[in-house]
Amino acid sequence: SSGINAEYGDIKSRKESPPTEKIIPIFPFKTKCRSHQFPESKVPFIDSHCHIDYLFVREQNYGSFASYVESKDFPKNFSGCVANFCDPPAWGQYRMYEDILDEDGVWGAFGLHPHNAREWSPQVEKNLIRACSHPKCVAWGEMGLDYGKDYKQTSPDVIELQKDAFIAQIKHALRLKKPFVIHARGAELDAFEIMKAKAPKDHRIHFHCYSGSWNTACKMLEYFPNMFIGVTGLVTYGTASDVREVARKIPLERLLIETDAPYMKPSNASTVDQDSPRSASPAMGLWVAAKIAEIRRIELDDVLIQVRKNVKNMYGI
Repeated sequence: SSGINAEYGDIKSRKESPPTEKIIPIFPFKTKCRSHQFPESKVPFIDSHCHIDYLFVREQNYGSFASYVESKDFPKNFSGCVANFCDPPAWGQYRMYEDILDEDGVWGAFGLHPHNAREWSPQVEKNLIRACSHPKCVAWGEMGLDYGKDYKQTSPDVIELQKDAFIAQIKHALRLKKPFVIHARGAELDAFEIMKAKAPKDHRIHFHCYSGSWNTACKMLEYFPNMFIGVTGLVTYGTASDVREVARKIPLERLLIETDAPYMKPSNASTVDQDSPRSASPAMGLWVAAKIAEIRRIELDDVLIQVRKNVKNMYGI
């Protein structure tokens, strides 16, 4: 095609986007970095996708995010995170997100995860719209489709419910002028077709935790010039050859680094935070960045500098 070369990853520049504003390094957290096992860099790093609510439940943390950071292994260049709230209780009656977003260095995104598609209702819709009016909400999501083999509810009826909830959320996000955070596992092409039909080409999109093929990624990146592909700790797993291919070929200006914490702890971070051996934390995006730098045979700082600009372009933070 004219804009893309599927072998070498020659993808069009994002001409529709304005030049990136100057980014002022901000480090709002006290960090101990007790293990000294993180890759060394002074470039500010923001985890573009995590789940602080799930992390706190798993870690039985009842304090603030700032106190959590101070008590754990976090590198000194950790600058914050985008916390995704995709479970109805998180933005329902108790609004637990309000305390989390009240802290410096934490922004939010709200959406109904496809696993919860059966729960889509007028009340859920109302609660989501209210949550997305929060001044620190930077996107709608994660939302989308999930046909994963380990997700048992993929009957035709459930898939239709997922699609209905996805389309409804796209409409609300567009009305509220919110970027999308997309979850599409084993359903990349179906999600792509829905977005092509329902969203303008220049909309900002974070395709979260991408695990599909490079060929499919190429098609989406060419069609949506303001789409970013999110790479998680999955890139460090020996079985994730498709993800490593994407990490090697994607232009850096279209890449976001995320942890999806508390899930997918990077395999190269095994020596970090050994009192929580199962959980990823937002700090561990540095290990994802280090693996990408290794795959691409470039310096870690080169990855982090460009990805920080991409977070600014995607989320305005």
